[in-house]
Amino acid sequence: MALVLCRYWLSWGIRPVLVILHAAPADLAPDFDALAVEGIVLDIPKKGYARYLILAAHIFGAARRYRATRLLSMPFGWHAFIALGARLGGVRHVVAHVGNYPDASRGSAFAKFQLLVQLGRPLTDRLVCCSRYVQEGTIKYFGIRERETAVVYNGVPAEDFSTDAMQSPTTPDKPFTIGMVARLEKHKDQATLIRAAKILKERGRNIHVEIVGEGSQRGMLEQLIASEGLSDTVSLLGVRRDVPAIITELDLFVFSTTPDEGFGIALVEAMIAGVPIVASDVGACREVLSGGTHGILVPPADAIALADAIDFVRAEPKTASLWADRAREKALREYSGEAMAREYGKVLGLSFLAHSARQTT
Repeated sequence: MALVLCRYWLSWGIRPVLVILHAAPADLAPDFDALAVEGIVLDIPKKGYARYLILAAHIFGAARRYRATRLLSMPFGWHAFIALGARLGGVRHVVAHVGNYPDASRGSAFAKFQLLVQLGRPLTDRLVCCSRYVQEGTIKYFGIRERETAVVYNGVPAEDFSTDAMQSPTTPDKPFTIGMVARLEKHKDQATLIRAAKILKERGRNIHVEIVGEGSQRGMLEQLIASEGLSDTVSLLGVRRDVPAIITELDLFVFSTTPDEGFGIALVEAMIAGVPIVASDVGACREVLSGGTHGILVPPADAIALADAIDFVRAEPKTASLWADRAREKALREYSGEAMAREYGKVLGLSFLAHSARQTT
């Protein structure tokens, strides 16, 4: 998301400076280098209360060094200390991105998180939520007033998805290819997709599942694939730099996730690529897919329902293609990278005049 913002802002005469909290992972470093985005790696300690003050001090120094006038904090919660350092360093506008629905089930850990959000309120101009679903949760669980929030959908550069590279024709011996792109973390649900693949294999379907992403759940998913005898059916591809090419070659995109999902940028990538979609019927997916108008919604964590929906798409390709066409039109209209960059710019008070004085963010 930060990469997409930098790409457009640079073209509009805005000078972004990237502040990175931890040195690893660094899989996007080549992309930022290609844009010649200046960056600072702080490598903040991962434990101890002192790290919060260290973070504030580093942000203060960066703000003074670059004479920054605006700051966008991608971390939420930690943004309280980021905002503190920024304000002391002379930054006039501070906003924070909210990317997930609040998980109130975490007990004392969530209470601590609520406290951090309250500490950040006097220092933060706006909390920018990635969906109305996330905005509703932010207002409900953090006691935030609606006027303290804004909704800006995550965006995807449509130019990265060539319509010339759409799915190749299906042949009798070619597997029906199903894909999912997402972090391998607990707030996603690749396990249900794997179990659905088992059901489809038992039904005699010629399918192949490609799961792109990396994360803490990889070991568990590897064990599940092995225990279900799906080593020849499900592939864990890890982190990939050719995600647009992978998605455009899919017959179906599946987004199996949990109610903690905030938006799902890969969901939009599949929409822009014109690939039919089956997704979990949770708040964020329901919002992005217009209540099921632009894809099939199935109950979360229901492997049988997911397998049935995949079978429907296999059996009704023309209907699925019509949904995909409508979804692509919506994504190009509402979820483009350019639209996201402009809306974030408005929240930050940036000027997009081509010949305006260069501003540092």
